[in-house]
Amino acid sequence: MYLVNLMEQKVSKLADSYLREKNIPVNTNMRMDIIAYTLNRVQPQYVTSARGVLHSYNKDPIQSNTEILSIIADACEIVTRRKENTLLESVPSIDESGYYLTYPSIMGNITASNNFEKIENALVYIFCEGKILQGYGVNFPNPAIVSSNVPGKFMFCFMPKKVDSNDEVEVKLNIVIESEKFMQYENVLTFKLKPSYYNAGDMPLFSIEEVNDILLIENHNIPS
Repeated sequence: MYLVNLMEQKVSKLADSYLREKNIPVNTNMRMDIIAYTLNRVQPQYVTSARGVLHSYNKDPIQSNTEILSIIADACEIVTRRKENTLLESVPSIDESGYYLTYPSIMGNITASNNFEKIENALVYIFCEGKILQGYGVNFPNPAIVSSNVPGKFMFCFMPKKVDSNDEVEVKLNIVIESEKFMQYENVLTFKLKPSYYNAGDMPLFSIEEVNDILLIENHNIPS
């Protein structure tokens, strides 16, 4: 069983449409701040199964979009006024119309197996078919860096891959974690993905996959 907040994708889609319609230039940080601001002010809609997702489509109140868009407008005004924002790093968008494989956004937690303390120094890599998967803009590098600023946590978003059709495919992503004093961690994440059609200039919509907590084993062969 999984838990999904339907509003996350809805708000993300409405925010991207609003930014395009109003021609508001934002970078990745600003976009995420706008989405977060809005999500914190709307009622979440949780479902626990694929059936729940499908059932919700028949009950989605279209009129609620007006309220959400009003909050998005407020968020844009607040976020774009901040002095620290820079437009040098723009939000990546789709270059060419067509079908794209949109990899899920991957989140996780890393702790030490001996004491369950959060790891404060690690590199997390995601590979696909032996190659590092390209991150979605400079704010989502691959490898992801785990540091003392946000100990034990990592998050990825990836650039979508253009494909020839919308046939569902099985994708295997290899996750590798390297951390001083710990043994290298390796695992395979398997997803069934159905490509989405995007027009040039669109911003991709990411599903979110939270992996099980990862425990790193201390490497006793390293000299103390």
